[in-house]
Amino acid sequence: MLEGIAPILFTPFKANGDIDADGLRKILRFELEGGVHAIGINGFASEAYKMTDAERLENVAIIASELANAAPLIIGIAPNSLESAIKQARDLARFRPAALMALPPATMDNGLQSFVEFYVELGNASDAPIMIQQAPHIPMYRHTELPAAALAEIAHRAPNVKYYKIEGPGSAKKMRELAPMLSDDKRMFGGGGGITALEELRGGAAGLIPGVGFNEIFLDAWAAWRRGDEAAVEGVISGGDALVKAVSGSGHEHSLHLRKQLMKRCAYIDSAYVRQPTVEFDESALPAFFAIVDALDLRVSLT
Repeated sequence: MLEGIAPILFTPFKANGDIDADGLRKILRFELEGGVHAIGINGFASEAYKMTDAERLENVAIIASELANAAPLIIGIAPNSLESAIKQARDLARFRPAALMALPPATMDNGLQSFVEFYVELGNASDAPIMIQQAPHIPMYRHTELPAAALAEIAHRAPNVKYYKIEGPGSAKKMRELAPMLSDDKRMFGGGGGITALEELRGGAAGLIPGVGFNEIFLDAWAAWRRGDEAAVEGVISGGDALVKAVSGSGHEHSLHLRKQLMKRCAYIDSAYVRQPTVEFDESALPAFFAIVDALDLRVSLT
């Protein structure tokens, strides 16, 4: 089963906004060479919500081909109906995903039980394991957050729902509530760029699904956690705290700009383009950001 550090890759774009396939391959290789335990594509960090269906499929095809089963692949989906979710699950089965990270249909608020039934039906129809993604920090998904009892109900009724990505405010508390309700073959993961990584591990997380760029921080923390050395985990997290907060503390779109600027500086991608609409980004803040990066012993540090 999945565990450990499984970053969601961002999608590099050329200056004209087209997908940079070579850049995407380079970002994948960068993360694999860093020792991550799995790879994710087409999540929020990938800007999948700004892409066409064809582009999302292109992303998966590029990554699956380059990955060649070297690590488990998590594919994000954001269907607008149960029927489209099942169709996507069947279409993506050829890529042999370790999990489909599924957001709930969010256009309408049909009540929490409708989301429960959605995941139960999807889990029972999909050959690939399902990862429920809870993202109440994203505005259009605020009304889709499920209580721990509802998340547990899904797991009991749909054995193929194996994973949960729980992020946003209160994620660690939700994990503490949910953990005793789950069987040993179900696992929870934290997100949110790693801001609350330690609290999520204490809450029962089996790992973290962060973004790209500096995952040696989380890999070191995970290794210490597996050794049972919580003091070392605290030290690692504390040491990287300034960088994690600089990237993930000012909102999702801001984090996209900083991660892409960071990887552009290291020549992994040619353009730091973020698709529109996005937040206004002031490049005059980059020297201070890079100083935080370079004060750490990271592969992307230049000193």
